[in-house]
Formats: sequence, C-alpha cells, structure tokens
Amino acid sequence: MTIVGILVGLLIIGMMMLVHEAGHFFAGKALKFKIIEFSIFMGPRLFTTEKNGIKYSFKLLPIGASVQFAGEYQDDEMIDSGSIDSDDPGLFFNRPRWMRAIVVVMGPAANFLTAFLASVIMFSAFGVMVPVADQPPENSLAAEHGLTAGDKIIRINGQRIRTGADYSVARSLINPQETIFLEIEKSDGKQEILELKPKTQANYRLGIVQGISGENENVVLHVEPDSNQGNPVLEVGDKLLSVNGIPFSDSAATDLIFQSKGETMHLVLLRDGKEMTVDMKTTLYQDPVDAGIYFTESRAFGDILYQAIQYPWSIVKSTIRGIIMIIDGSMKFSEGVTGPVGIVKMFGDVVQESPNVSLMIQQLLFYFILISVAIGFTNLLPIPPLDGHHLLILAIEGIRGKDLPEKFKHVVTAIGMVLILILAGLVIYFDLRKIF
Repeated sequence: MTIVGILVGLLIIGMMMLVHEAGHFFAGKALKFKIIEFSIFMGPRLFTTEKNGIKYSFKLLPIGASVQFAGEYQDDEMIDSGSIDSDDPGLFFNRPRWMRAIVVVMGPAANFLTAFLASVIMFSAFGVMVPVADQPPENSLAAEHGLTAGDKIIRINGQRIRTGADYSVARSLINPQETIFLEIEKSDGKQEILELKPKTQANYRLGIVQGISGENENVVLHVEPDSNQGNPVLEVGDKLLSVNGIPFSDSAATDLIFQSKGETMHLVLLRDGKEMTVDMKTTLYQDPVDAGIYFTESRAFGDILYQAIQYPWSIVKSTIRGIIMIIDGSMKFSEGVTGPVGIVKMFGDVVQESPNVSLMIQQLLFYFILISVAIGFTNLLPIPPLDGHHLLILAIEGIRGKDLPEKFKHVVTAIGMVLILILAGLVIYFDLRKIF
C-alpha cells in the first residue's frame, strides 16, 4: 500500500465524515440552532475564522469533522459559567424535540444522500445491472429450464431481488448442493417458478486458478493437489504463455484443454522471469453446472435512478443480515467487521492495484457508496453516543412529556463511550492482524 493510496483513503473517509457533520450543521443552521463551531478534520486547530457568531476551524489530522451546538446538555459548562444564557431559545435543549430529531437524523441522511448521488454517477458512467435476465449460456441450468433473455427476475429462494447486491446476498446464502427456486416474470406478464436442481458435468482441466485480467492475467494463483493427475508441476506465480503452441489467452486453448481427455499438454510459461516448457496431463473434474443467471446491463435513466435508490437499501439489508450472522455465530466477528485501518487499506489497494484509471474510479465509487451507507446506518443504531441513541432518548422524552435526568443521560453516554472505544480497539486490532 503506497503513501498515495493511504492519503486517498484518509481523504475519502474524511469526506464521508465531513458530509455527516455537514448534515447536522446545515439542518441546525436552517432551524436556527445556536452553533458554536464547525470544524474540518480533528486535533489541534491550524486556523479559525468566525462568521455570524460561528467559528469555522481547520484542524491538523486529516480525518473527520465535528459540529458543536450550544447547550447540547442542560449542565453545559458554558451555561454554568454564565457565558451562555440558559434561556436562549437557540440552545439545543431549548429547541422543540422534533427539531432536535431532524438535526440528529440529518447526519445519517446526508450519508445516504451522498451514497445515492454516487450511485447515480457510477451507474451513469459505467452502466448498471438490472434484474432482467441476459441470455443464459448453453448447457446452463437456467437455459435447460426455460429462462430466456428479457425475463424479469423477481425472487430467488423467496428473497426479493431488486438489485445486483440483493442477488449476490441471496446466492451467498444458498448451499451449492441446494436447489435454486427462481421466480420470474415473462414478457407477457405470466409468472413462473423455475426449479434449478444442481448437477455436475465432467471437465478436463489443468487444476489451477489463474488471474483473468490486469497484471495477473494468466498467472497461476493456486494449484490444486490433484493437478497433473496428482503430481503438480505448475507453481503459484507461473505466467502461462501457450498450450500446444496456442496462445493461452486464446479461447481455442481453453477448448483444447476441455477436450483433451487426460492427454499430455505442452505448456510454455514464465517462471522467475525465465521461459520454460513443462509437460503435464489434464485431470478429470466433476464441476458444478453453471446456474446461468446473469443480469442485463442498462444505461436507461429510469433504471439508473431506480437502482440508485434501491442499491443503498440493499447494502443496509446485507449489513443487517451480517450483524445477525455475527450474533448467531454463523460469521466470525473478526471476519464480519472492518474498521478505519481496513477501510484505508481497501481504498489504498484500489489505487495501487487497479489496471486502469476507469476501473479505479469505478471501484472507488463502489467503496464510497458502501462505506457511506455503513456510516449512515451505523450512526442510526441506538447505541450511545451514536445518533440513534439521541433519537431514542428524544422519543422516550417525547412519550414521557419531560426530559430524562441529565445525570442518567451522562452515565449512559459514558458507558456507551467505553463500549464503543473497546469495540473500536478490537476492530483496529483485527484490521492490523489481517494486514500483517
């Protein structure tokens, strides 16, 4: 991970947090809350300017942002010292509860809004996959059971499908040996349920996993133990050049291997920068037959707009499902969470490893959408001191018709802060363990 990649990651995370705090700030300003300071970044102030009674500060550490409202708590030190009048109608606790709720919720709402806008940009520039079937490949399960191009995909094993993310999550929950029940709508409006029972087919292969694009194209990434009929000769890192004189990138090479029936193949490859030839036999595998469910790409404005609305919601649903899987033990906590270190690395890897600028921008937009939704959703959880906790307190106070004791709120917030810090420490630890 390069310095440039790290800086890009920090800048993007900082931008997301700035958007979040800006949501609070502009909502508060519009509703005439008294605001003391709006800060970009964190840490010591580099410089501060003041306009209309609000301080605008730029701080040293290039991550995050913050907004300070006057009188967020009734025992605010500035009120106790007399520097702020406790009867000032602009103080946070003096504004109506519904206004306070709007200010609180506008932080996460700003993150969801930017996720929507980023989705529109990404889908407009690169197209969007819509749940309408592309022509399934020959010999696939879908083609065998009557799926045709243009069929609308409605549900998979009972899961409603509106986006590519919905489909990915639904498929990840289906065991490879489990039957796929595909609910579709034909062009005439008739709905059908296709029952795709898994089956295998015999294929001759080299017994390797290879890169398919970029610098890793045709590079061996994994060698299976039964490669070369149980005596592997290929190694991870080998770059395959040709098979029986046919360039490995040519589809004819793939066809030749599939049709080889265990015959000896002559492979030319690069190993440690040196060209060499190895002879090996193909191995017979029983591979699962492709389900054959592929979406259609669209650039229609209506599809872009609809998918941009639905896509963040799909991410929220997958996040909730992930939390449930962590709670019930079907997913490890260390595998299901990513913290700031992991996110910075994720953005840094995109900058460093993308084979071209177009793919880099697409990946950065995708992660920007993903993390923006995660920040917005996480902040709505009813955990102190997150925004969801403040909304819960406001709801309880609204039902009671009076405020909860300040001491109680401080204690709950303090406990929540301790738990959040412990959780943050664990997440950072797991991020670092994954890296090193």
